[in-house]
Amino acid sequence: MPAPVPVFEPLVPGDPPALGAHRVLARLGVGEMGRVYLAVAPDGGKLAVKVIRPEFAADADFVRLLGAAVADARRVRGRFVAPVLDADTVTAPPWVASAHVAGPSLAEMVVSLGPLPEPTVRVLFAAAAEALTAVHAAGVVHRDLKPSNVLLAPDGPRVLDFGFAGAADALPLAGSGIRAGAPQFMAPEQARGEDATPAVDVFALASVVAFAATGRTPFGDGAASAVLYRVVHEEPDLSGCPDALLPLLERCLSKEPSQRPDPADIRTELGLPDDLTGWLPEDVTRRLGAYSADPPRPMGPPTSGPGFDGPPVPPPLPPPPAQPKASPARIIAAICAVAVGLLLVAAVLVVVMLSRGGGDDQLPSDAATSAPSTEPPSSSTPAEAPGGSGNEVGRYQDINLPDGYGLAFGGDPARPAPSHGDPPDLRYIGRVLYANRVTLLPPTAPGSFAVCTSRLPYQRHLEVDRLAPGSRFCVTSVTGLVALVNVQGVGPMPGSPLTLDVTVWEGSPPTPGN
Repeated sequence: MPAPVPVFEPLVPGDPPALGAHRVLARLGVGEMGRVYLAVAPDGGKLAVKVIRPEFAADADFVRLLGAAVADARRVRGRFVAPVLDADTVTAPPWVASAHVAGPSLAEMVVSLGPLPEPTVRVLFAAAAEALTAVHAAGVVHRDLKPSNVLLAPDGPRVLDFGFAGAADALPLAGSGIRAGAPQFMAPEQARGEDATPAVDVFALASVVAFAATGRTPFGDGAASAVLYRVVHEEPDLSGCPDALLPLLERCLSKEPSQRPDPADIRTELGLPDDLTGWLPEDVTRRLGAYSADPPRPMGPPTSGPGFDGPPVPPPLPPPPAQPKASPARIIAAICAVAVGLLLVAAVLVVVMLSRGGGDDQLPSDAATSAPSTEPPSSSTPAEAPGGSGNEVGRYQDINLPDGYGLAFGGDPARPAPSHGDPPDLRYIGRVLYANRVTLLPPTAPGSFAVCTSRLPYQRHLEVDRLAPGSRFCVTSVTGLVALVNVQGVGPMPGSPLTLDVTVWEGSPPTPGN
């Protein structure tokens, strides 16, 4: 069984030890606008604190709109929202703190475990509609509701990141005509670049519910332009959705905003029990404990910020042992020993030179090959493993991997899809790629089966921010499949699909040794 996706990651040098009055405990992941940390407030409450990416924080319009979005978001209160509790959008780096929800995202669970059962989907539909009612009552439009923004807690789902898509529209990339948000969950009027009203959230809600029920989005995936065309011009594919929910889903996915129901009406129509104990299926419930466990200890002491008092002072070294004074006889004996040693070395060198035929002005003929190299050995470029071979089972080009989807190498052809059984070999969730074993290759490394199965350092996940067109990485699945992944494109907006070329071989997984 594959290793579970890590919930918490330890802090590393350079991470902030505190943000405002909140002590930082661990890394939670990377979102579209920045890295997210687990922190504890002075009152002991757990927080999810998002630190805004430097390139975003450098944009004055973005920071201004972020401050306004935070002020609006702090007014939102409801049973099924993750409220914004604190923020600092003035001090560098800007950050926003929300209540920490001890549960996975809807995207993660559907990609890992497949579609959710009908009773769970029904609760999700009603509870998320209630959350949108609270968001809209505060005068806020979410604009970016998607599976990664819905967390699954034991007492019901939580909607987060409401209202921040407007700040993202201020970024230069968004100004080029690309709208903030995930294309698969946009409403037609968003795709056309029109002003967003609360009705766009209803359309997105129905798309999220369809994804939870079927494991796919109602307008498919692929290039953003193709998805948005289908959103505007084609009818949704709702096959596989529960029959009892189909009429309501169809109304929510109406192309005309005025024909979509209000979230409050959705909540009333579906009903919702007060006690949601047991609303999640058992395979999801089994994973919840990891989200409330204690985070790992930091990998090193803080290097800056509050609580940092400078580098630790090492303990004093013990005094050196007293050395006996040398007598004149010992000094003379030592000098004689050194002299004899030098004479022996000189004699050996003469014998070697004569045996090679060397003269006073001639270097040995093999000096060029016997002299040590002045270039330091490379520790980052793996050598081709001797005799390495694998049976190539597939080569696929221009795979479009959307955020929230997985890739199964054993497919024919390999293509992005939510898992309907075994988890996929490569998962793309919230700017992070997860796999059983993944190794980012240096530029000069050969891209081969032998290199991918050599004893290279590996990890369980790879941040998309480290990738650029031309990057390559190896993935080894638990089933023995080995893949070389070439990154052809990283979308212009955070959360955009990745374009990948993939070569897959059959072979035995390497023995863990790193």
